[in-house]
Amino acid sequence: MDNKIEFEFLNDASTDPTQTCPIIIKNGEYAGIVYKYGKISLKEENDDLNVTMEIDIINAPDDFDKNEITFTNTVGEIFVKIVESGVELKKNDPSDLEDDVHQDS
Repeated sequence: MDNKIEFEFLNDASTDPTQTCPIIIKNGEYAGIVYKYGKISLKEENDDLNVTMEIDIINAPDDFDKNEITFTNTVGEIFVKIVESGVELKKNDPSDLEDDVHQDS
């Protein structure tokens, strides 16, 4: 059984540009659910990194509970994939990373 989570960013012209882009889950138990990330907090405790994130549900079945642990784990896995792909892009273009580090205000 393939447990690979597939997702897609949705381009929504009406979305506030200061907010995160809506994401649709493409497969598995939560296929078709559309959400976006709200506030994300990182806190280090005892050499562990704890991530807390607000999830705004845009489209889901009426009886859907966004606090289900399996859903929380799914959106957490998607978040990690997004961060990892961003890091990989920076590795492939070090000049882009240098621009981020040396931005002038």
